[in-house]
Amino acid sequence: MASQKFSDLTERIRQASDIVDVISSFVSLKRSGSNFKGLCPFHNEKTPSFSVQPEKQIFHCFGCGQGGDVFKFIQAKEGISFSESIEYLAQRAGIEIERPKPRDDSRRSDEPGKSDLERVNRWALRWFQKQLWESTAGQGARHYVETRGINTEFARSFAIGFAPESWDALRNSAAAAEIPTEWLAVAGLLRRREDGTTYDAFRNRLIFPIFDSMNRVVGFGGRALGDDPAKYVNSPQNLLFDKSRCLFGIQNAKDPFARTRVAVVVEGYIDCLLAQQHGFGHTVATLGTALTAEHARLLRRYVDRVTLVFDSDDAGRKAADRSLGVFISERLDVRLSHVPKGKDPADLLVSEGAKSFEAVLTSAVDALEFKWNQVRHRYRGAESGVDRMQAMEEYLSLVASSADFGAIVPIQRGLILNQVGKLLGLSIDEVNRQMRIVSRRNAPVAGPAAMPSRTVRTRGERTTVVREIVSVLLNAPELHESIAADFDAADVDDPVLRDIIVALKEMLADEAHAFDVSRLIGRFESTEAARLIARMYAEGDRCGNHEASLAHCMERLAEIRDAEYRERLLAELKSKESSKALMEEASLNGCSSATQDAQRAMAVAITDVSRRVSHFAPRKYLAGPPIKGAD
Repeated sequence: MASQKFSDLTERIRQASDIVDVISSFVSLKRSGSNFKGLCPFHNEKTPSFSVQPEKQIFHCFGCGQGGDVFKFIQAKEGISFSESIEYLAQRAGIEIERPKPRDDSRRSDEPGKSDLERVNRWALRWFQKQLWESTAGQGARHYVETRGINTEFARSFAIGFAPESWDALRNSAAAAEIPTEWLAVAGLLRRREDGTTYDAFRNRLIFPIFDSMNRVVGFGGRALGDDPAKYVNSPQNLLFDKSRCLFGIQNAKDPFARTRVAVVVEGYIDCLLAQQHGFGHTVATLGTALTAEHARLLRRYVDRVTLVFDSDDAGRKAADRSLGVFISERLDVRLSHVPKGKDPADLLVSEGAKSFEAVLTSAVDALEFKWNQVRHRYRGAESGVDRMQAMEEYLSLVASSADFGAIVPIQRGLILNQVGKLLGLSIDEVNRQMRIVSRRNAPVAGPAAMPSRTVRTRGERTTVVREIVSVLLNAPELHESIAADFDAADVDDPVLRDIIVALKEMLADEAHAFDVSRLIGRFESTEAARLIARMYAEGDRCGNHEASLAHCMERLAEIRDAEYRERLLAELKSKESSKALMEEASLNGCSSATQDAQRAMAVAITDVSRRVSHFAPRKYLAGPPIKGAD
């Protein structure tokens, strides 16, 4: 749990961030009784199912299930972490967060932190923009922007700038603004010579600012306008910038992501900018890297499917190889598409328009199919017996060796194997068998999932009943005292629900503070826990009749516990080859007192089961000589 100081800060920010006021910045809300309603910002809908409850300071969508407090709304809407949502709302409320000083001496006192770098980048962004739009030196860059088909509106919306062909223009302007040279160097805006002097890192380049999901300027990309052999250069990695975790254009794409739940990923800055300009607002670009697992995790906050668009065969091969691992390990639907030969997305959009680019997106196939088509092509179409067997073996090896394939959950693994079977024309059993064979050369693959036992199904029923109990307690916390001794977190296997119950019981036992749903949500950093709490609260609020519902649930929980107890006893008894044989052996051959005690205990257990289970036949197990003490 968080420290008291952190909890106090969080509570202060919560009190200063009324949930209706915050959400109204993103959603048009209308009063409905004591609550507010609007169209959900997390999925497409025509009839409002998104509800905000000012009294409880929580929100819940009855359509997609999203829910939580004000922090979780910002997390989900902006695609940021819990700590980042705290920073976001603190800044909005004008609350300053005290930064702890580092405990070691690994960082010099003159080195900038993240906030310092962001301020430097913001200053540089304005300076680059001024050079493009207001200086004579920027005339050539403005002409280049025009010839690439980028209109002024979009160029300005992306905050495009220009770095003049000078070794010290930015450095001198920064010095006049009293910006430390060390900060500029760490940000990658200046470079150092061997003698320690500095010079401008970006010269005669069109500048593309790179924003993160929190709309911070984290770095820059520069496109050469002269004959520099390095066509594109990016800011170096630092505390704020890591190109394997950043996507160009995401600051404008987040709202289209929410509407479509799809992302289009291209390779270049101008590809991305022109795609958005032509109506494909859900387009982003990688920064000279393939799609990484970090990119996939970032996109998974907003979308369910990603379409990669590339412009060469070699790029397609590399994209397919990398995306196959991402598809499997990150559980993201990744599809690939190819722009007609000799063109990149920007050229296609300018010369043929949005319809041609739409056709490229429509022709996309998923990563598994794309990779199979590549492998099959190398083996002359894999039509003959030998070629087909070699192609299949190579393909299955690629799938089996992809990142974390052996560790993924059985359901997802089954879906992948089923898809592979359809591509190769094999049954899922045969695919599984072949995968086991090729996997011996790589990592072992987990076996198929076993059918769920009756015990597993009973546990599922128990989780459902426990959820109903929690939904009652969230709405009627005063009822907890009547069931406190008979209800605890041990009743569920779901770790998220279990943690919620632990936190709920702690808060209900705290007599010094009244229970508050939003404070319970605030105990968790994950949006998953917040969503579940909000959903259970809404379910309990809708059902009402809390006292009767709780009594019924506790009765059902007792029945389930009883059934599980009987199953455990029956399982233990059935694991013995023959209770009758054991007892006969004890009477005929004699046995130690310890053995007789164990058999006596078994007889007592059998008698107990016979009383509890109407269809249980104790004579089958007690046919031997009676043992004293089992009556």
